[in-house]
Amino acid sequence: MKILISLLCILPALTAHTQSPIELVSKTYFRAHPFDMKFSSFVKSLQQDPWFTLDTFNRRTDSTFFFITGTYKNFNPFRYPSKEIRLVVAEEEIIHEDSLKTHDTIINLQIMGMTDTGIVHSKNVEKEFRRFHNNQAKHFYTNVHEDLKTVGAINNYFIPPYTIAPVTVAWGRLPEGQYTFILTIRFKVKENMATYILVPGEF
Repeated sequence: MKILISLLCILPALTAHTQSPIELVSKTYFRAHPFDMKFSSFVKSLQQDPWFTLDTFNRRTDSTFFFITGTYKNFNPFRYPSKEIRLVVAEEEIIHEDSLKTHDTIINLQIMGMTDTGIVHSKNVEKEFRRFHNNQAKHFYTNVHEDLKTVGAINNYFIPPYTIAPVTVAWGRLPEGQYTFILTIRFKVKENMATYILVPGEF
């Protein structure tokens, strides 16, 4: 019984610790932070941000997922000159790797810094990719690296007990020849609050 009580006391502390890497990334790279407020307030803050130009806003319906995209002016969280800073907030369906192949919906919060063409810009976004890893990887339990078939790479960062990578970064060349660094944070929205993606049965 004493062991059980001790474990219950430790669990909240462990949970708080595993949340911090995601929030650290969010507060470093995003102007608005979904973990600080209700999700509806987060969306409203984007609509009211004078530095953000909203291009598309699709509310969730019976046949479509929630989707926002737009660009920033006077805001660049990256250490290289970007031609365009684009934000995407997109809902998507995922399938967990459990025995039932459970379906779930999550939110992808994504920011990308697009450059022009040329080898100099390629080096800039690759350097940003390495800088992110050097500064942030130590806060996560593990990460998985994958080189792209053309140009670029992807790193997925994990924290226990979550089975879906809550943070992903990538760099590469766009179809138009431009280069970009992309940062994605994944989370669920439950009762209008951003929360973490747990394994099936723990939603």
